[in-house]
Amino acid sequence: METITPELHKKKKIYPPGKSLGDTIKLEKRTSITFPDNQTNALLSPVVQATLVSKDKLKIKAVVFIAPEDQNGLDFDIYQNCYVDVNGKPQLQFFVCYDLKDVVGKIFDIYEVSFQAKKIPFEEGFSQIKIIQTFLWDIDPIASRGTETTVQPGTGF
Repeated sequence: METITPELHKKKKIYPPGKSLGDTIKLEKRTSITFPDNQTNALLSPVVQATLVSKDKLKIKAVVFIAPEDQNGLDFDIYQNCYVDVNGKPQLQFFVCYDLKDVVGKIFDIYEVSFQAKKIPFEEGFSQIKIIQTFLWDIDPIASRGTETTVQPGTGF
């Protein structure tokens, strides 16, 4: 009789729904912040601003907090997921994805992420989007943490 044991040391990576935004993302490390009493490896929610520039242009800027590790830079991607809610209205989700070891962070690097949403297949474009959801997503997987943001009208809209 053969004994089957799970390989706990091999974690399967879990990617979020949607499609990658690819090279259209701008990421800048700004500074670091210390939370000396932190006792958990839970992720911190992103701080997000979304601006509707036109029915075909939605700009998003987010600030994310990531516990650093010995690395040569942050390998990340952003996925956009568009779906239809129960009322037939389009909804948008964004997932700021990265893959780092699970650590209880005391110091967090602060990154500013700027990107533009990809066009969605609706005649009204982004004009129906009133709220977006943005998540920080660790693909190794530990968890995700998100927030809802009201879309602000741009100056020319």
